[in-house]
Amino acid sequence: KTLPYSVNENIIHFSHQVHRGAQFYRALNIRVPLIGLEVWTEGDQCTVREEPNATLWSFLQWKQKLKARKKHDNAQLLTGVTFKGTTIGMAPLEGMCSHENSGGINVDHSEAPIGAAATMAHEIGHNFGMSHDNQGCCVEATPEQGGCVMAAATGHPFPRVFSACSKKDLAKYFHKGGGMCLYNIPDMKDLVGGKRCGNGFVEDGEECDCGEPEECTNPCCNPNNCTLRAEAQCAHGVCCESCKLKEAGTMCREPAGACDLPEYCTGSSPYCPSNVYLLDGSVCQYGQAYCYNGMCLTHEQQCIELKGKGQFMNYKVCI
Repeated sequence: KTLPYSVNENIIHFSHQVHRGAQFYRALNIRVPLIGLEVWTEGDQCTVREEPNATLWSFLQWKQKLKARKKHDNAQLLTGVTFKGTTIGMAPLEGMCSHENSGGINVDHSEAPIGAAATMAHEIGHNFGMSHDNQGCCVEATPEQGGCVMAAATGHPFPRVFSACSKKDLAKYFHKGGGMCLYNIPDMKDLVGGKRCGNGFVEDGEECDCGEPEECTNPCCNPNNCTLRAEAQCAHGVCCESCKLKEAGTMCREPAGACDLPEYCTGSSPYCPSNVYLLDGSVCQYGQAYCYNGMCLTHEQQCIELKGKGQFMNYKVCI
């Protein structure tokens, strides 16, 4: 089933949905740059049908092939097919950065871009290790305001905020070494939609970018032309403090676990160097476990990470 738009309209439509979903993550200090978008015009490249489980695992297999021609951290499928029951999305729990599991599927179920955007933010949340909000978790928004993104069921009005429970799940995921692929800075030339002052990403010709003038709260950056304010050395990055570069040798990223290594400011860049961690197979946990993708995992945990629980790849999945 195809979506009711031309190819160009689809690109614009999808871009709006991703950018709306990306805005939800800004409050978590996570940026979601859209560095690739494909519209399948000559038939589906994976199995897409009413059975969401089959669709998810087929898409994740296709995603593994995509990695060879387009470097990315996470991929999301947006489809016009309606899944069985009440399912509008599905993703592996803690799948972020995994070669096999970093992705999800989403139904384009609303004419308003925020509908699919909220679903995509929800599924990416599962990839980040966020579980569904239990009763009493969401105090950040009332049901009349849309509730919270990780609610088990959502509807109009759509959610826009994450609960404290979701933030706690995210912190736990990072603390045990998850999300190691996210610390590098993507090539801004790959951004879908082209260069634009106000999109929140520092691109060629810009000294800073704090978003649109009405949302910018950065005292070091001029949002009208994306230039640094007078006497400011920097505006972004953990190696930038009070508009000045931190001294070389200042730790900017502590080890996230036994398999991670610390990183230090260079004194010449506002950004922390790319994340470095021990090679896969390095011994950790007093010889009881091994490093894999920056996480210290036992043999059983590595099997679950790679193949899921059980003989038939019964992955941890949330809807």
